[in-house]
Amino acid sequence: MDSEVSSGRDIRSWFGGRLVISAALFLIIPILFIIAVAQLTKANGPQWMPDSFENPYNYLFNSLLAIKGQSPHSFQHPGTTTQVLGAMILRSSSTKSTNDLIISTLRDPEKQIRKLHWYLLIFTTLVLWIAPWMTAISLRSYLPALFIQASSLFYQTLLWYGIMFGPDLMLVPFSILAVCCCTLLVSPLLFPNRGQVFSAEGFGSAISNSTPKPRTSLVAVLTGIVCALGIVTKLTFFPFIFISLLCCGSRRNLISFTIAFVLGVIVALTPIYSQLPLLMTWMVNLGIHAGDYGSGPVGFPQLGEYVQDIVSLIEAEPLIAVIPIVTTILILILSVGASESRQHRAAVCRIALPVAGLQLLTFLAIAKHPGVHYLIPLYLSTGLNLVSLFYVLKMTRASSIRRIAGWTALTGLLLLGFGCFVDLTPKNYIRQRQQAVNRLRLYKHAKELTKNDVRVDYFFSDSPIYPLCYGNDWAGGAFGPILLSLYPNQLFLNIFNDRFQTFTEWIMPEDILKKYDHLYFLGAPSYFPKIDGLDARTFETIDHADDYYLQKWTRKPAR
Repeated sequence: MDSEVSSGRDIRSWFGGRLVISAALFLIIPILFIIAVAQLTKANGPQWMPDSFENPYNYLFNSLLAIKGQSPHSFQHPGTTTQVLGAMILRSSSTKSTNDLIISTLRDPEKQIRKLHWYLLIFTTLVLWIAPWMTAISLRSYLPALFIQASSLFYQTLLWYGIMFGPDLMLVPFSILAVCCCTLLVSPLLFPNRGQVFSAEGFGSAISNSTPKPRTSLVAVLTGIVCALGIVTKLTFFPFIFISLLCCGSRRNLISFTIAFVLGVIVALTPIYSQLPLLMTWMVNLGIHAGDYGSGPVGFPQLGEYVQDIVSLIEAEPLIAVIPIVTTILILILSVGASESRQHRAAVCRIALPVAGLQLLTFLAIAKHPGVHYLIPLYLSTGLNLVSLFYVLKMTRASSIRRIAGWTALTGLLLLGFGCFVDLTPKNYIRQRQQAVNRLRLYKHAKELTKNDVRVDYFFSDSPIYPLCYGNDWAGGAFGPILLSLYPNQLFLNIFNDRFQTFTEWIMPEDILKKYDHLYFLGAPSYFPKIDGLDARTFETIDHADDYYLQKWTRKPAR
């Protein structure tokens, strides 16, 4: 009876005075996150800038397709959750007819992209606040949930992609939710005598009865739904599927997770059912071909190139290797030569080491197609490494020296992560702001100089017009006629098929060369294709900003 009263009093204390304090505590990191991303967004300038237009304009145009009731044309990521969210925000925030909404969006895409970005950023911040907070309440322990939050500030790649509306930012809330769910799934294994506040039995039973009950499948179901939404957002979420399966523990949880995951994927993919055969083919090619995005010969990349890709990924974000390696070594050191409890052995053998092994395997798989943003889910999964080390330190019976070393190292990892945030974020802000100033100056110069001439924008063009062409191409050209009426006399060069284009038609290079005596080209010469009669290396350079050039081609007189 006394233990029941004590348990009830303990849990009620969470819902008393501690609630406000804990809410404020867990709000600190989300506030830092949203301030950092907001300032970096401001420094970067408009979303049409050449470094950042790909995702926002792709997903804006495919969201417009969804508003029209059509299947999104872009499906490779597959990105369906981002497209549907964009359509819901655009439709619910306007009273215009569908046609008028589309026209107004194409007339001022930056306004709508800013709106979509802020909605997604606020949603991400709320999840970053509430999910770890609720996890802390369920565990009745602050530190593990704070470790989950902290990882969102450790990686500049994550903050950089946070400035754009797209699937990479949308992966953040799903990844945070997945880490919280996995932590809750393994907590009964580690602390079987600690009642769970959030369970299928509800709050009342947890408060009134301290007797351990079988872990319910509610969290497993939620984990399955989260993983379904995550993998439909971007395939790079796949590490969390394996980690979640590992954390399920019991057969009941495993079945519940699997059913929820499969049903969630089926529902989330509804808008692109017609594209599923193409998606499956693309996924197979992605796995078996050596080139980027499923291109190139069948096989594995060259060993030297593959090793260099691994090194470059680690150099870009060293903590993706440092945190798992250091925590795994410490866990092994703490576990050697000591008589440990069953809970400690479970933490080490069934959770900590397998999670680190899965992280390594998935990192090696992603390195086959190197891209630092592909690692965003893995970045956030390092919160689990910190949580695992914390649990092992709490339960270990190792010597005082090893325990002190473990706590010191855990503190050091946290300080290292926050140190990177404090040191690198202001530097990246200054760098991005200067780049934006230079590139805006280049576009202004190009616009003035080519006012009465033909300018050809190509990938990556420092122009607000080119992203409209790019987004329309990724939407299957569905908005070409509207764009042509809004932005007449625009000419582009598609570097992927070596043809010129307007918003509605393709033009062969030889026809362009016959029609014009001179042309101005605005873009990145490193991407300029090899076309007979056009060699970017021979063009006259008028101006440039970083890697983006305004160049002039003039027809050579016939001999």
